[in-house]
Parts: sequence; C-alpha cells; structure tokens
Amino acid sequence: IVTGGGGGMGQAAARRFARAGARVFVFGRTLASLEEVCVGETNIIPVVCDVADRSSVANAMAEVSKMGTPFVLVHTAGTNTPDRFMAHADPSKIASGETWERVLDINIMCVVNMMNAVAPLMAAAGGGRIVVVSSTAGHGYDSFAGVPYTASKWAVHGLLFTARQQLNAQGIVVSEYAPGESNTPIVDKRPVLPTAEHRQAMIRCEECGEALFFIAS
Repeated sequence: IVTGGGGGMGQAAARRFARAGARVFVFGRTLASLEEVCVGETNIIPVVCDVADRSSVANAMAEVSKMGTPFVLVHTAGTNTPDRFMAHADPSKIASGETWERVLDINIMCVVNMMNAVAPLMAAAGGGRIVVVSSTAGHGYDSFAGVPYTASKWAVHGLLFTARQQLNAQGIVVSEYAPGESNTPIVDKRPVLPTAEHRQAMIRCEECGEALFFIAS
C-alpha cells in the first residue's frame, strides 16, 4: 500500500514497487488523482481513500484485504501551507488555527490511522514493513518548513520511535524516511517559491522512490 500515491514521492514509490513485481494499492482522495500513476502499470491498483478519515481507511482496507494481506505500507501522504509562521511582518503568513488543525491532522493522525489499519493484519500474517515519510524538519531546524509542519514531523518521529519496539514484537519493522529538500508538490505551497536552480539541487521524487523501496526491502 502506498498512500499519497496520486503524485510526487508516492507516485514514484508505487511505480518502483510495481516494476519489482509487487501488487501495489495506491491510496488517494480522488480517482482522478490516481489515474496518472496507473498509466501503463498493470501491477498498480487505485483505491480512493481519504487517509484522514478512519471510515474511508476501513473501506479501503476492506478492498485491499479481498486480494490478500499487505506486507508493506509506504506512507507518503502529508501537507503544508503558505501560512506557516508564528510571527511575521505580513499577517497573512501567520499560521491560523485552521492551518494548525489541518497540518497536524493530516501529518500526524493520517500516520496513526494507517498504522492502526495495517498493523493487526500484518501481525496476524507473521509480520510486515511500515515505512513512513517524515522530514529532516522532524530532527532539527529547517528554515523552509514552517512551525506547524515542523511540529507535526517531530511528532511523527516520536510516534515511530515509541511504536517501533511494540510493533517489532509482532514481526513488523517500522522505518522512518526523513529526506532533506525534495522537489515534490508540497514545495509549491511555500510562501516564496524556489527558483528553477534551487529545485534542481533538491532530491528528485524518483530518488525518493528508490530510497523507499530499499528501506522496505
């Protein structure tokens, strides 16, 4: 299962697993967002799912379970917003309460929802792999990330660090992938967009896909 599979890092990861012969279920909020990743790929199956909604996750997992037990979860879904400061000369750049709720809900609770959904199935089958995309912003200071995003990624790091031993006891390996600047669609939400030269220096989505495949293997 690859969440956030409609584009960017998730799309690259889904295609990398499919090329290796895996049956890949890509989760995304709309079918239209998943159509591109499925083009020319017979091993990729689109599943409409809002991973922030537990009932939507349950319905999606019911579809997946019809074809077997997932061995790997690659969770790439996440978000950021242009209003990401605690203090700024431009009031529009100060994170609103709604922004805080949205970023924390998507970046933290979506991880919880998916881990809760797959872990019991993996444990019953003898084990599995969970790989969650975090960020270097969850390990130190990142001037580009903003406060809500940084807070959410520190929370994800703590979540995985604490849950790891508990799930290891059930045969589930939990890994965190925390890349530096990556040229994914989330970059387009920065208050100041990077130059083309800056983007070229970033990690490419295809490189992220390779890293996620390596970690899961």
